[in-house]
Amino acid sequence: MSLKQRISDLFAEYSVALETEEKKDEEKEVEMTSATLDSGQVIQTDAESFAVGVSVFVVNDEGEQIPLPDGEYTLEDGMIFVVAEGVLADIKEPAAEEPAAEVVEEVAMSREEIVSLIAKAVAEAKKEFSSQIKERDAKITELSKQAAPSISRAPKMEAAKPVDLSKLSLTERVAAIHNQFSK
Repeated sequence: MSLKQRISDLFAEYSVALETEEKKDEEKEVEMTSATLDSGQVIQTDAESFAVGVSVFVVNDEGEQIPLPDGEYTLEDGMIFVVAEGVLADIKEPAAEEPAAEVVEEVAMSREEIVSLIAKAVAEAKKEFSSQIKERDAKITELSKQAAPSISRAPKMEAAKPVDLSKLSLTERVAAIHNQFSK
């Protein structure tokens, strides 16, 4: 008989319950609750459900539990989890969407108001445009003043005197044509 069996017999004789390793392992196995974020990532908790104060983690490929980094996470159903130090700090309900009819009522304006707004916008655009035109004209004037002295200093070319090529020899003709285009 093994030592383990003898001890079990003694506990049974005195009506003392002996927990075996199998029972401990069974107790340690807890159903994990999981949820899917809007990004598609699955998060889990050891608790029966997600509630404030429970630890939240992700499971990597090796099966290790990694605490979920701090931040706000949106689930597929729109619920928002706020995680701080790997613990679920807050659970927020999804924001209710406002009906479109209410927005239309808030934006509704009379024709006179719309015409007034358009007139103001046009007046501001004209004012802006005219100031831009004035700035451009001032720059053109300034640049033309700077360029005028340099233009007047340019050497003046003499008008080419017409040469009667028919009275010249071949060599003189070539020289005359050369002189006319080399100036």
